[in-house]
Amino acid sequence: MDLQLTKLELIEMLLNTKKAAVLQKVKLILETEQDNLSLTEAHYQVLDERRTAYLKGEGASLSWEEVKEKALKALS
Repeated sequence: MDLQLTKLELIEMLLNTKKAAVLQKVKLILETEQDNLSLTEAHYQVLDERRTAYLKGEGASLSWEEVKEKALKALS
């Protein structure tokens, strides 16, 4: 499935609909999805702790090449 094509088709359907209820349902679905993507305060705290450790040189980091290599090995 081509994601961009699907998006364009959905946009066209939304533009052509004359039913407010359809638009409200789509809006609710998208808002719910956005809410599910939000980070909690606990998540932000973990990120802050990890960032602080990284800036102090305590955290390990990988180059993009190392990340790609590890990912490819994990897939094989």
